[in-house]
Amino acid sequence: MYLKSAVKYQIMDGRIAIPVFYLVMFSVMVLFSISVSGLGEGTFATISGLEMATIIFLFVVGLNAFRETFRMMMQNGISRKTMFKGYVITVLILSIGMSLINAVMLWIGKAMVATKDNVLYRSLFEQLYEMRYAGNTGGVQPVLEELMFMICLSGAAMMFGYFITTLYYRLNKAGKIAVSISVPGILIVGLPIFDAVVTGGMIYRAFWRFVAFAFGLLSGPNPYYAMVSSLLAAALFAVFSWMLVRRAVIKD
Repeated sequence: MYLKSAVKYQIMDGRIAIPVFYLVMFSVMVLFSISVSGLGEGTFATISGLEMATIIFLFVVGLNAFRETFRMMMQNGISRKTMFKGYVITVLILSIGMSLINAVMLWIGKAMVATKDNVLYRSLFEQLYEMRYAGNTGGVQPVLEELMFMICLSGAAMMFGYFITTLYYRLNKAGKIAVSISVPGILIVGLPIFDAVVTGGMIYRAFWRFVAFAFGLLSGPNPYYAMVSSLLAAALFAVFSWMLVRRAVIKD
């Protein structure tokens, strides 16, 4: 009973934000279809990015999913374990639900520009794994694999956001300042300088090669690499988050 309440409460947190998000995205799609209606011959336009917008949105949802929920759950006698299980189930529900909505939105977007030969509406998945489906773009396999790809990626984004917010919740003021300054400073300033001066760019080349491997772009391309990588990342962030949540106390 408590678990069901925990899930319902955390899903209801997005009852306003999610419809607003999709209203904005649909408005952008309509405006784009109107704007390209007057394109002449020799002019080509492409629209993409709905998936990345969704992933960023779910990451932000994860960033805002802990503090107030934790207070409410503790004040109503719901355990940390039940609250955390509820969030994991919420991640699964939102990842599946929003991935399905994205698939419908993509179909609508393509239908809007179907009569325009010089306008292309593409998903992130299609851009990454286009060569995999050469000659099979109308089959069931690409649709199912794209849906699984989005579910896994969305879940990882939500768990990453949750890990960050639980980490900041557990840190004291000095720790928050230290992390906020040192991590961006190292990644944006220190590491690029070190990589350019000392290693001759080897670190960033290795990093992008790792990203390409994790997304299956070195092996086919193969989207199942990205699915497994996302699931592993989500599991890792879930473990770290639980380690932080289980000893968390209510703060003012």
